[in-house]
Amino acid sequence: MEKKGVDTERRRFLGWISAAAAAVLAAFAGLVGVGFLYPIKRRKPRPLFVCLKSEVPKNQPLEIKDTRGRKVLLMLKTGGELMAIGTVCSHLGCTVFYRPKKKIFECPCHSGVFDQEGNPVSGPPQEPLHRYPVMVKQGKVFIQFA
Repeated sequence: MEKKGVDTERRRFLGWISAAAAAVLAAFAGLVGVGFLYPIKRRKPRPLFVCLKSEVPKNQPLEIKDTRGRKVLLMLKTGGELMAIGTVCSHLGCTVFYRPKKKIFECPCHSGVFDQEGNPVSGPPQEPLHRYPVMVKQGKVFIQFA
């Protein structure tokens, strides 16, 4: 007789444990589901210091690398404003080359041409080259790469 009471208690205990485990699993699945419906807003990374403004040449771009290792040109525009422009063609991703005498970017893949601001002038590219926001604080140049 005593054995039957122990078995009943054990079954009841295992039932409670199973129900609790199922509840925890359901709650976790619910949280994951809500996470897909309401994704966490990611903050942009802070701008990165790249150089001093005095280190940027007047008639030649300064070559730097973005956070993915791609070449970016930091240029001093006519009015003294700085511009950071990516060298990946917006058409097929080839590397464009800056021609300082002509003040244009040329893409060797399909003869695409971009003006000094990175806007498409001729050839197949329809989109401009990627530009990165540049900030100057106390003579230090920071670029927002993301």
